[in-house]
Amino acid sequence: MRFHNEARRDAYDVIVVGAGIGGLTVAALLARAGRSVLVVERHDRVGGYAHAFRRGRYLFDSAVHQVGSCEPGAFEGSGLIHELLSALDVRDRCQFERVDPCYNAVYPEFSVRAPCDLDEFAAAHAEAFPGEKKGLQQFLQECLGAREETRRAAALASPYDVMKSPERYPTLLRYRRATLAQVLDANIDSQQLKSALGSLWPYTGLPPSRVSFLYFATMLMSYIADGAHYCRGSFQRLADALGAAIEARGGEILLRSSVRRIRVENGRARGIALENGQIVEAPLVISNADATQTVEELVGEVAFPRRYVEDLRSRKFSLSAFVTYLAAELPLEKRTTCHETFFFPSADHDEAYRGSVSGDPGWFSVTVPTLADPDLAPEGVHLLVLTTLVPHRIEGGWRALKEDMTKRMLTLADRRVSGLRERIRYVESGTPRTMERYTRNSAGAIYGWELSPEQVGPSRLGPLTPIEGLQLVGHWTQPGGGIYGVISSGIQAARSALGLPGEAEFWRSL
Repeated sequence: MRFHNEARRDAYDVIVVGAGIGGLTVAALLARAGRSVLVVERHDRVGGYAHAFRRGRYLFDSAVHQVGSCEPGAFEGSGLIHELLSALDVRDRCQFERVDPCYNAVYPEFSVRAPCDLDEFAAAHAEAFPGEKKGLQQFLQECLGAREETRRAAALASPYDVMKSPERYPTLLRYRRATLAQVLDANIDSQQLKSALGSLWPYTGLPPSRVSFLYFATMLMSYIADGAHYCRGSFQRLADALGAAIEARGGEILLRSSVRRIRVENGRARGIALENGQIVEAPLVISNADATQTVEELVGEVAFPRRYVEDLRSRKFSLSAFVTYLAAELPLEKRTTCHETFFFPSADHDEAYRGSVSGDPGWFSVTVPTLADPDLAPEGVHLLVLTTLVPHRIEGGWRALKEDMTKRMLTLADRRVSGLRERIRYVESGTPRTMERYTRNSAGAIYGWELSPEQVGPSRLGPLTPIEGLQLVGHWTQPGGGIYGVISSGIQAARSALGLPGEAEFWRSL
């Protein structure tokens, strides 16, 4: 993308602060609807956590491993990403490779491979735990119901409208305060099967005992009902496709530019001031930046009601991550190696979570994107991404502990991947400080606020703020973190900006 020192115009219909996937989604949709749009991004590329980076001949995804809903599906709510890219006329810019199985989870006493097909997923788990077939089927049916009702509810003018139609949203109403563990306990007896079904909890940042069942179920079904996919050429291609949709409709993306402040006059947003001093006006400003920083730094908390500021400060941030990026000459094959494998030291996910919170994690995941896209590295070389969750603050500081933590990750991986150490050709790590530096997310939070029952759905911030003309988008807002979540937030923000509460009406308007 082209770089500009300042915006080409001094006034737009909409200014979007931050070019994460949520910000790009709302900007592209509003540009498609005929609005003049400016996107301002401090990084040198779009994408946020979905950006990729190159090291010599190796191309790494910074954080995204796989996504669902990339193709039309048989279930209600399937294919959201496909639907979005098609509506923006950029579907052909992304080639999604199906990943199957979705993941492999390895425990000391057992392991489980999770096929990316609902019936096959059920059959694989029933075969491993034959006495739990009935409860397993009931649990998966509850998960599917949660996903379908969540997608249906996204079309409502307000998430609170769910209360008006209890017959259409029984699962959402029944489990709105439930954790994953509570629903597992109600249907499954085997502790091992409960652990197996909760193996994807790192994708939400909370263990089964604390994560929202509704959010986990929606995420799980986006993979095993719709199919998991990797974007060839890295997920930067997805971000770039959204960026291309913005520019194709006359929108502008300003990279390597920081917003000094969001201008508010007489209780409404008027535009922004860039760090270079340029004033750009707009009647609508949508912030894809950290919600707390938007309020406290870009606007100033004095402009907001006290209760709104206090609510922000009462919310809990998600954990951050420590990620080690490797290139190694290894003879890995799809037949024997999964795209995503989790290694847990025990079947106790609470124990694993406590280790992460204390900065002493004993679990990690290994992602091998070159199984789906060999062109990410030279022939004979595979890329491996080692990930674990950790806190933002740790005694001694991440700057001092980065090297030791990298060695620890390599030691853990070497025990699982035979001969790894001597075959490594490149290694680099990112800490919570790295996450914070590139995204400006408070505490390096990779999912925004925690995805607990108290902080998802209607309990999470919506796109509107108390300041007229100022909206929010991204993983700090409804419905929550992850690519699917932030794209949903972008669609919701676009509908709000266009004054189109009905989803069918919204898609017809594009």
